[in-house]
Amino acid sequence: MTLHLLPTQTEPRELVRHPEKLVRLAAVARAMLDEARATPCDAEGCERFRRIYERTLSELGGLLSPDLQTELVYLTVTFETPSPTPSELRIAQAELVGWLEGLLNGIAASAIEERLLAGDTIAGRGEIDSRPMPGQYL
Repeated sequence: MTLHLLPTQTEPRELVRHPEKLVRLAAVARAMLDEARATPCDAEGCERFRRIYERTLSELGGLLSPDLQTELVYLTVTFETPSPTPSELRIAQAELVGWLEGLLNGIAASAIEERLLAGDTIAGRGEIDSRPMPGQYL
């Protein structure tokens, strides 16, 4: 499944190659942030969290369009030591989770917009169908 963004461009552009995998990675990042907040972290634990964080970033890179990859690289932290401090980990995780949540909200908004535009086209009317859409809302 591929999602597209339509706002100001004449052609849709690909944002995420596998949105279902993105959602799973976002859930892992959120759980990791919660765990990093709740658990005192020794050097080995911090090293493990760092490896998971870096692997998550690597996986995300393969899912995103080049512009989103650039944005992610700009926002993410590169640790200078193999075992970052617990506060460094929490900050890095919070940045990643916040960015992912923003991305998911953007994807949801784009999907709603596409659905509204598709409904208008199918109905053949000059206005957008204002009937409520079933489903979960953010």
